[in-house]
Amino acid sequence: MASKEGFMYLIFGATGSLGGKVAKALLAKGERVRVVARPGSEVRRGARFTDVAELQRLGAEVVEGDLLQPETFAQHLDGVAAVLMTASGTKRAPPDTLEAVDVAGAGALARAAKQAGVAHLVFISASGAGPDAVGIPRLKFEGENAVRASGQRSTVVRPAMFMQDWIGFVLGAQLQGGGRVQLVGSGDPARIFVHEDDVVKLVTALLLAGPHGDRELTKVVEYSTESASHEQIVGRMARAAGLPVKVERIAVGEPVTTVPEPLAGLITHLLTMVADAPSSTAVTPEVNRLYGIEPTSIDVFLSGA
Repeated sequence: MASKEGFMYLIFGATGSLGGKVAKALLAKGERVRVVARPGSEVRRGARFTDVAELQRLGAEVVEGDLLQPETFAQHLDGVAAVLMTASGTKRAPPDTLEAVDVAGAGALARAAKQAGVAHLVFISASGAGPDAVGIPRLKFEGENAVRASGQRSTVVRPAMFMQDWIGFVLGAQLQGGGRVQLVGSGDPARIFVHEDDVVKLVTALLLAGPHGDRELTKVVEYSTESASHEQIVGRMARAAGLPVKVERIAVGEPVTTVPEPLAGLITHLLTMVADAPSSTAVTPEVNRLYGIEPTSIDVFLSGA
């Protein structure tokens, strides 16, 4: 591994919430950070995104490049010791599909990093990724395989469902519209969750630690901190707010009606995507112990603390 002096971290996806927070965490530690921004892309103002101008003010080097066009970013890998890819097509529109970004883009980045002599690549996948998965986890697994095929030493992080997205948004937006929450499907399996800020701490620690020493070139880190069903969480939200909440079940194919469009369409899509997901209680306290993370619980998240 190269000496710490002159270390450079390159981040693809820094205008998203997770990538932006990792960039800020590295900058706060005095590290050198280079972020790739696509030319002509709109600055997203939502709370779940990061303004690249803010990163620049904090000391990040901002360069132009497009993950879908390797010739535009290969030059930015010079002098880079570690690369982080948090970019994803999950919240974008074509041509930025999961197939284009999370699979083809991940493979192109890993191959370019390998050619440039980058010591370590960290790729953000998803909990449940595997050969038998469907939807997003299946495509994330294909992205993992594209990284593996490159021969680049890498760490794959498979975080559980983010509390901010699945509790704060999918359930919280419905509660803001009244005392009703709709869930898609007849079942309500246990699901695993993690706070995004805990994932930031894990990813930052992985980057600072440098490449892993495992025999296999690609190391997989599963990360989840708490398990609960959506209905259990709704009950906890109701108690925290001191308000009665009615849970309604709707069939797959029916639209959510608790919020107006376009939110209704997005929430329907997300709930449908996990409607048939298997139950899981696979939390990973060993990750918190190994990296010194004090995890944020669902109840603490709901309290706003």
